[in-house]
Amino acid sequence: MSLSRETQEMLQKAITKMASKYISAEESNVTDFHLKVNGENGELTIFDDDDTSLARVHIKEWEGEHNETVYEKELQSLLAKMHQQGAFDSLNIVKPYSFVLTDEDNQSIVDLLIIDDDTLILSADLLEGFDEEMNAFLKKLLEE
Repeated sequence: MSLSRETQEMLQKAITKMASKYISAEESNVTDFHLKVNGENGELTIFDDDDTSLARVHIKEWEGEHNETVYEKELQSLLAKMHQQGAFDSLNIVKPYSFVLTDEDNQSIVDLLIIDDDTLILSADLLEGFDEEMNAFLKKLLEE
């Protein structure tokens, strides 16, 4: 499912609203922004580390949607685009910090975007299958 252009713009405005709260003279100690989607009503809420609500937006396409993979893909894509456009460059936040998709119990599901000066996350699939390959390598090494 892909979000409409209008919905993507609303979502981007909510994230921009959240980010604008961290453009200030004093440095913030926020380490994560938590994005929680209510699958029943399609509401996305963005919280800081102290569970303070920073922004809220209604996503009509997500009403009744309970598939976290759908949220993950759309949010990762939008956040990456915003990051490339420099939307987070002027935030006065100590790096690294991240945008995290959380569930109803505020448990982290996945890091959507990590902002750091010297760390680059290329893809969530980068290490997929690494455990199996490493186990096979070690098994072969031990057999010799």
